[in-house]
Amino acid sequence: MLGRLKELLVGFALVPFLIQPVFAHTVWFEYKDGEYQLVFGHPEEGSEPYDPTKFRGVTAYDINKQLVPVKIDQQEDPVTIAPDGEFAALTAFLDNGFYVQKSEDNFEEVSQAEAQIYNPDYEVGHYVKSTKALYDWSEPLSQPFGLPLEIMPLQNPSGLTAGETLPIQVLYQGNLVKDVLVEYEGKTLALDENGIASVLVGEGGLQPIEASYASALNNDLAADTIEHATTLTANPVPEPSTLLGLSAFGLLTFLRKGKLKRKD
Repeated sequence: MLGRLKELLVGFALVPFLIQPVFAHTVWFEYKDGEYQLVFGHPEEGSEPYDPTKFRGVTAYDINKQLVPVKIDQQEDPVTIAPDGEFAALTAFLDNGFYVQKSEDNFEEVSQAEAQIYNPDYEVGHYVKSTKALYDWSEPLSQPFGLPLEIMPLQNPSGLTAGETLPIQVLYQGNLVKDVLVEYEGKTLALDENGIASVLVGEGGLQPIEASYASALNNDLAADTIEHATTLTANPVPEPSTLLGLSAFGLLTFLRKGKLKRKD
C-alpha cells in the first residue's frame, strides 16, 4: 500500500519541487549592529528564526581571493561573523535538513535517519542553502567560488544605480544551467537562450538575488532530490569610520559573549 502511495506521490511531487523553490527559504548576509549576520528567510519579506546548528561554515576572501581568517559566533540565531582583516567577499552554507512529503502540501522535517526509513515509500528532499556576498570587485572575484549552485554577475555589480540592469547567469556544479529558477524582490526573472537573466536595480539599490535548483539523487538512501537555494548580494564595505566602529563594537560584542571561534 505504501509503495503504491509513493507512486501516486511521485506523479504530483514533481510539481511541488518545481513550485516550491519560488517559496524556498534562503540565506544571505546583512550588516547590523557592527556585525555581519547570516540571516534566513525571504529577502523581500525579511528574516526568520533558524537553528544555528544547521550552519555549515563561512569563508572570507580578500581582493585577490586569498583566504581571510574569520571570527564566528554560532551559539545564537543569527550566526554572526567578523572577518579578521581586510576582506572583499564572503560565502556561507546552511544545511536545512531533510523533509518528507506526506501529502501534496504537507512537508515534515525529519532527521537523516528518519529520512532513510520514510524514503522507500515517500518523497524525501534534502535542502541546502548557500550565499555569496561581494563587497569589492576584481578579476579573481569575478570567477566562480565553487558553490554547488552559484549566481555569476557578468559585470561589476557595485555602483549600479536605479534603472540600470545587472546580467547574471547561474552555475550548478560549475556548469551553466538554463532551467534554474531565478527570483528578485519576490518576482521570477526570465532567462534568455544563453541562460542570462537581467536584474533591474531599483531606488533602494541592488537587493539579494535568489536562485533555486532541484536535482534528482540516485542511489541515495535518505533523499530522492536535493534542492539548492542560493543568493548573491553585492554591497560596498562600510565607510572607514563605520569600520572603526565595527572593529570596536564588534570585538566588544564577541568578547562579551565569550564565544570567539576562528576558522581559516
